[in-house]
Amino acid sequence: MKVQELILRRGHDERRAVFCAVNDSALQPFAAAPETLLSSAETARLDAMQFAQKRRGFLLGRLAAKTALGAMLAETDWRNIDIRPGVFGQPLVGHPRALGVDVTVSHSHGTAVALAYPADWPLGIDLETVADDAAAAVLAELDPSPDETAWLASGALGTSAACGVLWAAREALGKAMKTGVNCPLGILSLCAIQAADPPSGASTGTVAWCGAYTNFPQSRWHAQVCGGRVLLLAVPGEIEIALWPHL
Repeated sequence: MKVQELILRRGHDERRAVFCAVNDSALQPFAAAPETLLSSAETARLDAMQFAQKRRGFLLGRLAAKTALGAMLAETDWRNIDIRPGVFGQPLVGHPRALGVDVTVSHSHGTAVALAYPADWPLGIDLETVADDAAAAVLAELDPSPDETAWLASGALGTSAACGVLWAAREALGKAMKTGVNCPLGILSLCAIQAADPPSGASTGTVAWCGAYTNFPQSRWHAQVCGGRVLLLAVPGEIEIALWPHL
């Protein structure tokens, strides 16, 4: 499990955010006793799930989210934090000290990431696993922009990993806007794509990319690609992050 405190800055204003990444191996005690992690409402949701894989994904996402929120809210009993889905599936945080605090969550192939952050500075996170056999299908869904098409053609990043970045950026922006990707995916396309320096402490072999959104110039994104994973964060363009989170 990795927990990382972030400092967000907007001009002279400074806020905290907390990032957490957890692997499936950390889930064992909670899989055996989910009531030690979940609120009563969350336990009822888990009990209604029929498939083991869905139950495990739900628990893994909650573990990441509650670790980040617990650090943000100074709450040691995670059962006191209730996370319920909004109308678009967005996580809504219930806790006496949660006013003005939101969380964004993603999980993929046995790893979950979460970011607890000040609600008035909306952020979105996404984690994708690079899949060579899915690249063609992803491209067909994306409706890539001219900038995206040129980036793909440049070969600066392998096609499968590049598709992971393009998809993750759309997912992350949808989460930041609280709507999900309930629109034609081309609307969420990227522009000004450029290489970036990997964050300090990132794993060897990590490559980073950043850029903007064609139709949402008030937002930007930062992606890291390493070990077959894409970790991407969408942020308001005015916000600076001193140290980007990493796996």
